Formats: sequence, structure tokens, C-alpha cells
Amino acid sequence: MAGKTLVVACALFLGMCFITNGAPNEVTHAFCKIVWLLGIPCDEVNIAIVTQLKAMGSYKLGSVTAALIQATHNSAVGQVESVNFTMIPTAMGLGCHVEGSSVSAFWYSLFDNGTNYCNLHNVIQGSGLTKAPGFAEFTNEWLCLGFGLSACK
Repeated sequence: MAGKTLVVACALFLGMCFITNGAPNEVTHAFCKIVWLLGIPCDEVNIAIVTQLKAMGSYKLGSVTAALIQATHNSAVGQVESVNFTMIPTAMGLGCHVEGSSVSAFWYSLFDNGTNYCNLHNVIQGSGLTKAPGFAEFTNEWLCLGFGLSACK
């Protein structure tokens, strides 16, 4: 039985390496990736996210371009996560495909009980984008460790 468990664990680990192109920080650190689809232009999405990040005291805004917003999040217990939002216009620029990622800086935070999910969710929800036309969110436990355990505040 222990042999089967080891084989399954190895297969899952290799699968994660394949899915994440072997990027070690995403396999050895807690992480979350979310895709949102919105029926508003990306420039409006960008402004809403930047405004919300500035309003939240636990985020430090980094580089901002039309297609990428970078920030860091400092949690109350001293953990630091890298947070990114990438925006890609959909057909004819009428909508926006947004990819969000949050990665913990410390390897020992592999199981973060949804902290990385909440880093992204709280920004999108606080910005009001969850009420935008056509809003849809896509993620799961494979893309977002702790997603099922998250209790965002």
C-alpha cells in the first residue's frame, strides 16, 4: 500500500511540474492562479484593480502597465506573497480576460489555507469587478492550493 501511495504522490508531483512548466516556485511554495472573464474593457479593469490595491493597506503596488499589474501582499503574520494581474483584451476589446496569480515567498507555507486565493479574491471583490457584466471566475485545487479551505475576510 505504501508503494502505491508513493507512486500516486510522484505522479501528482510530476503532473504539477508539467502543468506549471516545471517552475519550482509554484511547486515548492503555496500558490494560486485564477482566470476571470469580464464584459468590460481591460483599461477599466486595470484602473479598478490599481485603485483597490492602493486602498488596501496590506498591498504594495509595484510595476503597472496596461497589460500587467504587479504587487506584494504582507500578511498579518509576516508572510509575503507576490501578486500579479495580467489583462488580455477579448474579441474586439469589448471584454477582458484577466489572469491573477499569488505565490508565497516562503517554502514552508505550502499549505496556506487559502491565503493566496484570498489575496486575489479580496482585490477583485473589493474593486467591484465581481458585479461587472459577464463576470466569471475559474480556478480549482490544482491551480490554487487551499482554494477549498479559503475563508476570505
